Amino acid sequence: MKYLIVQDWNSTSGNHAGMKHMCGLLATQYPCEYEIYVKGIPRSWPLCRGKNLLCKIKNKLISLKRNRYIRYIYPKEYLELCQPLFAKLKEGDEVFLLEYLIPWASQYELACYIRKNFPTVRLYALSHLTGKYFDEMTAKDPDIIQKWAQPVDKMLTLGSSLSSYFEKAGVPKEKISTGFHYVDSDYYHKQTELCVHQPIRIITMGALQRDYQMLAEVVKKCPDVHWIVCRGRKKVDNMFPNTPNVELKGFMEEEELRRQMDRADISLNVMEDTVGSNVITTSMAMGLAMIVTDVGSIRDYCGEDNTIFCQNEVENIVKNINRLKDNPQKVIQMKEISLRRSQKLIIKEVNNWFNSL
Repeated sequence: MKYLIVQDWNSTSGNHAGMKHMCGLLATQYPCEYEIYVKGIPRSWPLCRGKNLLCKIKNKLISLKRNRYIRYIYPKEYLELCQPLFAKLKEGDEVFLLEYLIPWASQYELACYIRKNFPTVRLYALSHLTGKYFDEMTAKDPDIIQKWAQPVDKMLTLGSSLSSYFEKAGVPKEKISTGFHYVDSDYYHKQTELCVHQPIRIITMGALQRDYQMLAEVVKKCPDVHWIVCRGRKKVDNMFPNTPNVELKGFMEEEELRRQMDRADISLNVMEDTVGSNVITTSMAMGLAMIVTDVGSIRDYCGEDNTIFCQNEVENIVKNINRLKDNPQKVIQMKEISLRRSQKLIIKEVNNWFNSL
C-alpha cells in the first residue's frame, strides 16, 4: 500500500489543483493502492498593523507563540494525524511525504519517526519550492537539505532544476527522482472551439516568483494586445495602465479563472524561477500557446513546438509577443501542441512515476 501524507493549503483547498487534489485523484482511480492522510490548513498568525509600542509588543508575543507552535506543536500534530497509519504499516509499504523541506510546516520529525520505528518501509519525500527559497533556508542553515534527506529513501522533485540543486547541496544523485507537476485533465480542458482572437488575447496568472515590474513594462509596450492580468491578491493595480485593452483581475474562484483561460490565446509567464507550476500545466491543458522566461525547470514542461522561450528582459519578451501576434496560424499550431503535451501530465502518469520508484 502507498500512504500519502499531504498538507492542505488555503491557496488550493477545494480546487482541482495542488497536492491534496492529486492525492484524491490517485485514491479514486487506484483505491486498492493508495490511502490519504490530510493535515489541515496551517493556523494563521495575523499581526497588529499599528506602529505604536503596544502593537510592537503584541507582535513580538505573536511571533514567539508562532515560533513555538511551528517548532514543537506542529510536528506533534503530524504524529497524531498518522497514529492510525502506524497501527498498520508493514514491510513493503511505501509512505509519501508530499510537502517536504518546509520548516514552517515540518514533516521532518515524522520522517525520522517512521525511519526509526518502521525501518523496512520505503519513505519518499516530495519538495516543490524553488531554488530561491532554498537559498534563503541554506543561508540560515547550510546543512538543512542534507539533514532532511537523511531519513528518506528518495527525494522527489517536480523539475530537473531542483534535482540539480539538491545534488549540488550534497544529496546523492541516486537518492533523487525527478517527476513532474500533474494536471487534472477532466477539469482543465478546452471548453470552446480552438481559435485565435483579434486582437490577440494574452493572459498572465500566478503570484509566486512573478516579476510584476517587468510584466507591467511589457503590457505598456504592447497596446494592440488584449491583456487579462490575473494578479490574485497582489496589490499591483497602480503598475498597469487603466485602458480598455487591460483587464485586471483580482482573486477569482477556480471556475472563473478557468473561464478566463478559455477565452485567451496565449499564456505569458514572466518568472524569476519555476520548478513545477499549476499555471504552466493548466495553461497547456486549456490549449494556450506559451510565452515564458527561460528559467528553472520550464523546459521540462514546455518545448520549442508550443512555447516561445524569452530572455528575462522587456524588449525580448515584447519582440516575441509581436512575432506571434502577426502569425495567427503559428499560434493555432502551438495551442494544439499544448493540448497534446498536457496529456503527458495526467494522473495516470503520476501513478506510473510512483510505481517506478
